[in-house]
Amino acid sequence: MLTTKQFNLSTQCVLAIAVLAGTTQIASAHTRLETATVNENTRITNNVIIGHGCGEKNVIGTSVVFPDGVDSTITVDGAANAGPLTAFVQNWGNLMQQNYSRAIFSFQDEKTDSNSNVVGFWAGGGNSLPHHLNGYIPFRAGAVVIEPTSCAKSVKFYISIADICEITDTAGFNADTVNLWTHNALGTAYDRTSTTDDGPASLTVIRTSALPASCGTGVAVEVMPSAAQINRDMPIKLDGTQIWPK
Repeated sequence: MLTTKQFNLSTQCVLAIAVLAGTTQIASAHTRLETATVNENTRITNNVIIGHGCGEKNVIGTSVVFPDGVDSTITVDGAANAGPLTAFVQNWGNLMQQNYSRAIFSFQDEKTDSNSNVVGFWAGGGNSLPHHLNGYIPFRAGAVVIEPTSCAKSVKFYISIADICEITDTAGFNADTVNLWTHNALGTAYDRTSTTDDGPASLTVIRTSALPASCGTGVAVEVMPSAAQINRDMPIKLDGTQIWPK
């Protein structure tokens, strides 16, 4: 039989676990990648994890956009950089490939640019994802090669995602129709309403090869999509017809 002291200690442990569980749930509520950090030259199978629905509404589809690296915004240690992404990454352009899965949604496809490079993907239709459950959308992340002559110690790619709960036009976007895990100040209809730029998911590539001696400790590079790319690649098209937004 438990003593009063043992009972109190057990209760405190249970409460502590509950608080931690609640904190973890809150922290993981945003739609994020299952694996958000990967070493350079490493190919992995990854998942976009949809965290929740729109209030009590289920998620009926999702749209994912990776920065194409062509007209993307690049910063180095937080400062704007006008140079090309190729100064830091050798092979960005067609590294992300969607993995076919009907575990949640019945329809899916990749989004490609004019050079047939995959710049995103979407999934939707069929069953909906219950608003209180997580959903996994699988894809393959190819091995990123950091430019050996650069001073990049890491390269972080921001990934814009829209979890759709009701098909509307952009004027109908609100907390009941879509969760926008996007940047908050690009100037598009898909911008997240937030006081901080906390929306996008991210994939950070960590350098494991030696830095040039002149680089010191190296620099952190970040890459985000342009407004033009978001406007072009966020919509979902099926057989050439745009089905979201209306």
